[in-house]
This record gives sequence, C-alpha cells and structure tokens, in this order.
Amino acid sequence: MSEDIISGSEFKTRLIDLGYKDLSLKELELNIRQIYMEENGELLEADIEILKSSDIESDFVKDSGYDGIAIHINTVEKEEVYVISEGTQDLPDWLYNIKAMLAGQTIKQAQATDVFVQEAKEHFNVDDNVKVNGLSHSLAHNNNTIALLSFDNVYSVNGAQLNYYQLFNTDFRFNDAVKNEFSFNTDDEVYNLSPQDLHDFAMTYYGDKADKIDQVISTDDPLYAVSVVRGFFTLGSITMVDTNPDVPGLRELIADIPDDVIKDFQELAIDFAVASNQGGTNEGIKELIGIDVGAFKDKEGMELAGHIIANYDTMVRALNEKLPPLLDRVQTVTANSDEIFGSLEEAGYITERQKEVTVDHLTRIEKSLIDIENILKDNVNLRDKLNNPFLGAGNEIVTILRLASNLVEIYMSYVEIEKTGILKRLESIKDSHGLQEMLSSMSDGLKSYIGADMIYTSTSTKGEPIKVNISAALRMYQKSIPILEAKSTKISNFEKAIKDELDESYKDEKRKVQDEIDQVESSPSSYRFLLSKHGYYPTFNKEIKSIRVHEIFYPLEDNDFDEQLEELKKSVESGKLYIEKYRQAIEDLFEEEENVSQLFDLSRRI
Repeated sequence: MSEDIISGSEFKTRLIDLGYKDLSLKELELNIRQIYMEENGELLEADIEILKSSDIESDFVKDSGYDGIAIHINTVEKEEVYVISEGTQDLPDWLYNIKAMLAGQTIKQAQATDVFVQEAKEHFNVDDNVKVNGLSHSLAHNNNTIALLSFDNVYSVNGAQLNYYQLFNTDFRFNDAVKNEFSFNTDDEVYNLSPQDLHDFAMTYYGDKADKIDQVISTDDPLYAVSVVRGFFTLGSITMVDTNPDVPGLRELIADIPDDVIKDFQELAIDFAVASNQGGTNEGIKELIGIDVGAFKDKEGMELAGHIIANYDTMVRALNEKLPPLLDRVQTVTANSDEIFGSLEEAGYITERQKEVTVDHLTRIEKSLIDIENILKDNVNLRDKLNNPFLGAGNEIVTILRLASNLVEIYMSYVEIEKTGILKRLESIKDSHGLQEMLSSMSDGLKSYIGADMIYTSTSTKGEPIKVNISAALRMYQKSIPILEAKSTKISNFEKAIKDELDESYKDEKRKVQDEIDQVESSPSSYRFLLSKHGYYPTFNKEIKSIRVHEIFYPLEDNDFDEQLEELKKSVESGKLYIEKYRQAIEDLFEEEENVSQLFDLSRRI
C-alpha cells in the first residue's frame, strides 16, 4: 500500500470534485469506495466515517460561509483523516473573495477551516498522531493553506494563492516582521511598499511551509493569471498542466496591466471590505455608490415612490459624491479596452466582431455614466440655488427623466454586447478553472477522464480508438444486477401470492363447504328447525331422519398465471444476459487488461 491511503493526483482531484456534490453520507462513502476501486484495482478494506461542516454545532463555521467534508479512513495498517474544503460556490463566497484576496481584509473562512478540522478530530476521536490531509480547489486552497497548522499536508487544484496583504492584516507575527523589515508604523502604508519586495519577503518568511503543499495548476486557469498581480505569492511544489492547448492562457495579459491600475481596484475592494466588515454587504455597497440599497428591500408601489421622494435630496447628493471615484475605475477599463479585448481576440477567446462591438458599447456605457455624473452635479447645484419648492420639484422630474434615459442606454448596450455571444465564448475561461477540464487532461494513454468519470481507450480494433466510460459501466453493472435480483424475488413472491391467495384460498373455501355438507348429512336432526320454513312446527312432532346433499364444485377459472409468470422470469433472465454480454463486450475490448474483469467483480462487493 502507498504512503497515503488516498494517493495520486487523479484520485485526489476526483475526491475534491465529490465534495461539490449534494450527496448523503451513505452516497459519499459508496462513491469513495468506487473511486478507490477504479484507481487502485482493489477494494478499500477500511472503516469510513464522514462528517459535513453543515452538521457541526459551531455558529462561527456556519456564519463564515465555509463548506467542507471530513473523511476518517481506518484500515488495519493505518488511520488517516482527509478534509475536503470546497471552493467558491455562491454570492457569499465571491464577496469573501473580494474581502480576503483582493482587499486582504479577512481570513474568516480559513479560521473556520481550522475550527472544523478540530471538531472533526474530536468527532472521530483521533489524536494528533493521526495524519490530517487537506484537499482543496479554488478559494479552498487559500483557506487550507492559511490553516496549514491543522494539516500535515495540503493538495490543491487551481487554487487561489496566498495573499501577503491578507496575511499582513491577520497574522500579527508577519505584521510585526514586515514593519521591522521595511520600517513603517501604520498598517495602511503597507500598500505603498514595492509589491516585488513584499512578495520576496513573504516567500522567505513562509518558506518553511512549502514542503507541506502540493499544487496542480492549469496554465489556462484565470486564478493562475490573476496570481501574477500585486498581493499574491505561491508556495509549494507546483505541477503545471496545459488543460486547453487551443488558447495561450491569460497570465501574460494580466501581467501587462500596470500596477497602479491593480492598486486602484484594490483600493476600491478595501473600501468595500472595510465597510461591509463593519456593517454588512449593504454598508459595503453604500460605501461605493452612496445609497443604502437595503432601505429599498420589501418596498414597492407607492411606498417605494414615497421613500425615494422623502430621501431624494440625500440620495442625489450621495451619488454625486460617490459616483466620480467609481467612474474612474470604469474608465480604467474603457481606456484599456482595445488592449484588453484585443489580447483576448489574439489569444482566440473572442472574435474580431465581438471585440469591436464590446469596445464600442463599453465606450457608450462610459458616456452614459459621465452624463449621469453631470446630471447629478447639475441637480445638486440647482437645488442649492432654488428656494421655490415648485421649481425644485420640476427640476427633480427632469432629472429623473434624464437619469432614466441614460440607464436605458446602459441596458441596451449590455443587450448588444450579450447578443454577440461574447459571454458564452468566454465560458472557456471559467471552464479552465474547474476540475473537469483538469481531470480531462490527466491521461496515461489507456486511462483518461470525462468529468469525474474514468475513461478507458481501446486500440485493439481497426479504425478509430473506442472510448468506454468505465465508471458508468461499473455503476450500471453494480446497480443492475441487484435490481434484477430484487425483481426476481418480487416475481417469486407474486407466484407464491397467487398460490396462497387463489389456489389455496379456493381449496380452503371448498373444504369449508364440504365440512358443512358433512355436518348436515351426519346430524340431520340438528336441522329440524328448517321444517318451519315449510309450515311445520315442533308441536307436529315431525322429525328429519336423513339429509343428502347433491353438491357440484365448479373448477376455479381465470387463475392460470403461468404464462405471465414465465414472461416475467424471462425478462429477468434476458436482463442478466444483456448485462453479462455488455460486460463481456467491454472485457473483449480490453482483453489484455485483466484489471477490467477484476473491476466488474469487485464492483459487486462494494
């Protein structure tokens, strides 16, 4: 057996993918055993316990947005715990990404990771001598790596890298070390340091953790592209994989973005993060645009109109204050749109027409935002000069109409951009971040992957190679035979029910009638009372000396189900024959691979 119970990049990546699926504990265990069998050609002879982070009592973990699964595997030879930390999945995770990695203001999910690991160890009743392995993807790599003291090692796929601003704001020892090294006092000054100098210092400071981290990264992963900008540094043993050879990746494009532009967006993220940490997401958005969007919640119709009218002056002044710096960030994109989208076109991500339409309409959006800024500025200046409330009201109506016109323009520009298909075309960038594309690139010739399923390729036949989804084949074989056996049992039960409910019941009723006949014939005097029905009464001193019953028992009709039962039995046999032929056909394709036959046999024993 290998050093770890779960080993190999393919196995670990498939296990991480399993963490994203909404499976019961029993389904998770069956899938773990199935993957182990497929990857190792043998059964996992071990006791398995599983704990989900959603099932623990910690409010801190639940409030953080962290999701994870802990797996305790205990074999005769060794005992290990594997913790799968899930990556970005929903809006709270994306908001966390902004706060944690772009702004560097929080490590809440990393702290939750540590809490979950400790809770899992207590739940499984394991001590510190039991090895704990972290498995992660995307955001989860950042969480697992920061919580590294909880793990003996971390394996990650397309991970969100560590951020030295994030660690500066959360690791007080690193904070002190940076201040001593670069001689400054206030935390805000760290963003003015040379990003390269700070990167190199972080690499040295945390260098002793590198030997506990293994990463597999796609050269086409957008997070890999982003990791070249200020803030990020990469630790550990790195295996680079080109998962999409048709495109060159985005790293060079991102690397060409000037540092002052990155810093500009970073400051925007910091403003949002600081405000939202203090007052929630609504407060973060208010910091950016000046309006408390939460105040609009649950309001509609006249109530909504009344709220806008009552707060109109305050809202306009807030927008007038906040929109200019926000517009500056938008203009940063539009000013570089030719270069950005030109690079995307050159790399093959988008077409020339998609580039031209997008750049044109981004320019129109920018113009509409400038108009909105000027409208708001004019409105505030005019309101300050006017004392007549009627003139002020008229001005507000004109302002609303002008704002509405520009908002329509912005929406129509978005529609035109969407019509080009550029958003769907850029899906390939997102795909290169996922686990499926990474698994698809893992192949040793015979074995490859589609999604999380293992694929075998046969070259034993003439013509094109034949690909077989061995995972799906094993699942079908594994599940079909028990289903057919259960069907056979039901047929037997049905056959017995026919015998019990029809044949035996008929015989039982016939026996009851015959017993009654025998009783009448053997004791005729007991039925003297029947004479009263014919005008005879006991006072007449009449008696019955004998009774003879002439009975006829007609045979039971429509009770012959032999033909139907035979058809049902044949359907089971033909099903079993089909499954076995299916198995044999696959084995014939891979006749030189004894492992295939073994896999079918083993799948029945999971």
